[in-house]
Amino acid sequence: MQPIRLLNLGLVPPLQTQSVYHALAERMTRDAQDVIIICRPSAPYLCLGYHQVFESTFDPTECEWLGLPVLRRQLGGGATYLDQNQLFYQCIFHHTRMPAMLKDIYALALAAPVNTLKRLGLNAELRETNEIEVDGKRIAGTGGGRIGEACVVVGNLLFDFDFEAMTSVWRTPSVSFKLLAEKALRQQLVTLNQLAITVPLEEITVMLIDDFSKMFGRPLEADTLTVEEIESANDAAQELVSDDFLALRNERDNLEPMSSLKISARAFIHAAETQINGYSMRGSFWVSHDVIQTAKLESEPMREWQPIEEKLRGVLFKEWQEQIHVH
Repeated sequence: MQPIRLLNLGLVPPLQTQSVYHALAERMTRDAQDVIIICRPSAPYLCLGYHQVFESTFDPTECEWLGLPVLRRQLGGGATYLDQNQLFYQCIFHHTRMPAMLKDIYALALAAPVNTLKRLGLNAELRETNEIEVDGKRIAGTGGGRIGEACVVVGNLLFDFDFEAMTSVWRTPSVSFKLLAEKALRQQLVTLNQLAITVPLEEITVMLIDDFSKMFGRPLEADTLTVEEIESANDAAQELVSDDFLALRNERDNLEPMSSLKISARAFIHAAETQINGYSMRGSFWVSHDVIQTAKLESEPMREWQPIEEKLRGVLFKEWQEQIHVH
């Protein structure tokens, strides 16, 4: 088998951590060499999924206040906060050299980070197609899709995570929604630092590269970017942060705050409203496998809803309004 090209870029400017794999994916042909990129951003930034609405997901004023640049990637998935405490891996393969089924693509590409975590003594496993977990908690963000002829799978390992920065920039429909989302994020996400892993990042990087070679069954060949690739990446960077691309999913008069947020495969936060007995009610719900784990209710006029919040625990989310009418 042809060797996989390895680009171990180290610390690079934030935009470059996204623009390089976009540029290489767009240049991918059947005759081109498959590539794995390892890198970290030198400064924090925010990254939107391709299908998300910028101003419904992030508060632009808060992003500017915190000095966090925002870009949109060409891959789907959720919005993320990224910084140098995360080790990125990006697989860019010609689609003919990857499995046909999405589940199998993720299983192949993510076997390496899962195995690296296991070698660190952690109980790591791949869940829900593309979620890497340790003892039931998410420890990595992943995504994937097609860009041109390339099949792309990207992800990271979390050494640490700035929970406050992530939660502060969310544009949510209510305070209770944000508080519930922050609680879920802190409970469902775990980092290597929290797990008391003290192996140096450089050593873990070597382990990860070695595991990619083992899992793909192909040698990795260290290389550097060409001048042409750097120019292509610079062009891609300008596109990813352009006003037109950031506003891609905006629809006139439809820039309301998010009404649903995925924290992990086990945790979704949903907002919903209803009218009952003269009350205008708004609810925020932590939902796992379609079942309410926690509910927070607010109404106009105000009223104490705690007893009903407790009765909603264990109820199917789609049935929450019926339960309230019953009580």
